[in-house]
Amino acid sequence: MKHTEPVFQIFATPTWGGGEQFVYDLTRRLLDDKRRVVLISRPSEIIRQRVEGLNAPYHTLPLKGALDLVSAWRLARLMLKYRPEIIHVHHFKNAFTAAYARLLCRPFGIRPRIILTRHLVRRGKRGGLYRWLYTQIDRIAFVSELARREFLAGNPGINPAKLCVIHNSVPEIDSLQTDGPLPDLHRKYEVPAQTPLLLFSGRLVPEKGCEVLLRACARLGERPFALFLAGSGSKEYEKRLHEMARQTGIAPKTHFLGFVRHVRHLLQQADLCVFPSVWAEPFGLTIIEAMQAGRALVTTDNGAQPEFVDNGITGLLVPPSDDEALARAIARLLDDADLRRRMGDAARQTFEQKLSYERFYERYLTLYA
Repeated sequence: MKHTEPVFQIFATPTWGGGEQFVYDLTRRLLDDKRRVVLISRPSEIIRQRVEGLNAPYHTLPLKGALDLVSAWRLARLMLKYRPEIIHVHHFKNAFTAAYARLLCRPFGIRPRIILTRHLVRRGKRGGLYRWLYTQIDRIAFVSELARREFLAGNPGINPAKLCVIHNSVPEIDSLQTDGPLPDLHRKYEVPAQTPLLLFSGRLVPEKGCEVLLRACARLGERPFALFLAGSGSKEYEKRLHEMARQTGIAPKTHFLGFVRHVRHLLQQADLCVFPSVWAEPFGLTIIEAMQAGRALVTTDNGAQPEFVDNGITGLLVPPSDDEALARAIARLLDDADLRRRMGDAARQTFEQKLSYERFYERYLTLYA
């Protein structure tokens, strides 16, 4: 069926993170499916740069919160111009803007469905304004069962029939493009061919467990390994991590790659992926990327990870902030190449059967319909 009415995708923040990558990937898939998409965000140079290669109109709005009537008026004007079928938001504050704009457009016969994807693990808010908003949102998709449970724990007073869980996914790596050849990590960093490569990818921030990872690696003794951290953070925190690597004696084995746009291509070179988050991850896209690449992984058990990582089968789960337990899990996989291979194969199979992007996309098409 041909869809002439577009989908409005509204970015939640002006920065670039997992939620913004979610919107970008879904937009690409919708465009591949010959559906029209209009992209909207707060003024953001990085978002403008990232989306400029997409065949989709891009607009900016102030998007200052629940009482931002200026953004609602401007969004209503865009709705009159494009006549959208769906407004897909990724933050409750933007859902208010969408709801106000839809009320403004109702006399013109424009009433798009409002779909919200909840990327956070937080309790649902109560109060008269939110109770009204819950009547205006058509469906809420949570990225994990953990996120749904925590939202309902706040007794938000919403019709449970509006809620569903759609686990995140990532497109196949063959569909991605790079800005040029990525380095051969063994060759560029003079790592012996038989030395296992450990890869962490994500923002370099305390909640991702970067310091726990460095302390765990310091416990590995004389085992050969090379640790690569693909990501960036504040200058102060990156300096702190460099200093910790020196103090723990693992600086010669540790390599900070900085921000890598297409980190999934580096996953092909990794022997083991480690994601030691110390906070409750709503749904870790970097973990899914490792599973898609068929890599064994070690991660923590404090977020949504147990929903899709089968401990001992597709990866190893450890308590958060426990560098000793993390070190034992890493050592177990470093010492057993066959176990790494079996776990990586099982992770890839789980991705294909339960977490593939096509499965994810079909569920969103159903939600849109």
